[in-house]
Amino acid sequence: MNSFKKIVSITMILTILFFPSSEFLPKKINNYVEASIYLESMYVNIKTEAYTSRSTKSKRVMVIPEGVPVDRIEKKTSWSLVRYNGKTGWVPSRNLVAITKIEVLDTKQTVTMYASRSTKGKVITKIPINKQVSRLEVNKSWSNVQYGSKKGWVATSKLNLRYTKETFAPRQYKLKETASLQSTYTSSGKKIISIPKGSIVKSAEKYNQWFKVTYNNKTGWIQAKYLQSYKSPLKVAQSIYGSNYIITSHNGDLMITDEILHTVALFDDGLIIEYGTREEYNKAAKLITTLHGGSSSELSEYMWSALWGYSYTYGKYRISPSSSSYETVVVFW
Repeated sequence: MNSFKKIVSITMILTILFFPSSEFLPKKINNYVEASIYLESMYVNIKTEAYTSRSTKSKRVMVIPEGVPVDRIEKKTSWSLVRYNGKTGWVPSRNLVAITKIEVLDTKQTVTMYASRSTKGKVITKIPINKQVSRLEVNKSWSNVQYGSKKGWVATSKLNLRYTKETFAPRQYKLKETASLQSTYTSSGKKIISIPKGSIVKSAEKYNQWFKVTYNNKTGWIQAKYLQSYKSPLKVAQSIYGSNYIITSHNGDLMITDEILHTVALFDDGLIIEYGTREEYNKAAKLITTLHGGSSSELSEYMWSALWGYSYTYGKYRISPSSSSYETVVVFW
């Protein structure tokens, strides 16, 4: 088995190196009123500095990383007042992108629009069959929609979804198999390029079951069925282990060591931990489960308690001490 050979090889290398002696109208998502302030959900499309006033000459409050969501509290001219991590500051509005969700529906029959969620409410208008409306809100069996300039409530059962379009803070995805990047969000669209299995792409827009992605400087659409959510192992490891560990990355594999040479090696389909303390077993389990799911406390217990000569199964994970060292535990998935 290639994975087993890889694990054994890495374990031998670690032992030699370190012990030589032995990753239609937009509906704003999560818009809400807080203390009489109307908030809009946005994301930052470039690393941005926030200031105490609408001038780059004013005091800098914070630096907001690219791609993170923020709440916009107010907009004046070309500046927006935003909140991020409990702090507020002014940023250029051009650096913000709205997080939106558009739902367009067709009427199945002539539909009555009411001012409230009740057939006893005031009638606003009648919407003919096969007309398109934009949905603004859903509440139980009622939908708040816009038809032309009119807004009101209609029975959800009398609507058919035509399409959904969303924009959101950028997310990374991994291809489950090789797939085509299309020029449009239809299977009949022109093929731009093939994206290999395992490639990492980023998206901030979705149309029905198609994601708009960029790969090798080419932008197009790919079906959702080919994508799975992806978290960067390096970023996850850095957040868990902090600055007291040395973390190196090579071709997607990670090596994590501390000053007394407790070592963790992470691969696509496995992890080994060598000469670790209980706290480091907890960190290794958290790294695994953050990337691949499961309970970190339960996995940590299996890893810490693993006995020489035995193999254990926890969900998708197989845990056993390494055959080459009784102080090394191997986890496969």
